Amino acid sequence: MIGREVLGEEEASANYVVRQVRFLRTGEVSWEVAASDSGTTVASGLVDRDEALRFIRGWEALSRRLDGGLPGHKLVH
Repeated sequence: MIGREVLGEEEASANYVVRQVRFLRTGEVSWEVAASDSGTTVASGLVDRDEALRFIRGWEALSRRLDGGLPGHKLVH
């Protein structure tokens, strides 16, 4: 995304990474979740790392409950 700087990134699961980003125009710092395989941002504007990790745990739990998991997800236990 244009106009933002990635301050840090870490692998959070087999399917997602979390990033801390700063928006260049406003200087606002927030967190986002991106798909591991494509780097596509799937959630942004999250307040802190814990909120981003809760988001990921929720999607991973949903994927485990669905027969065959979410489309494109690597199944984790």
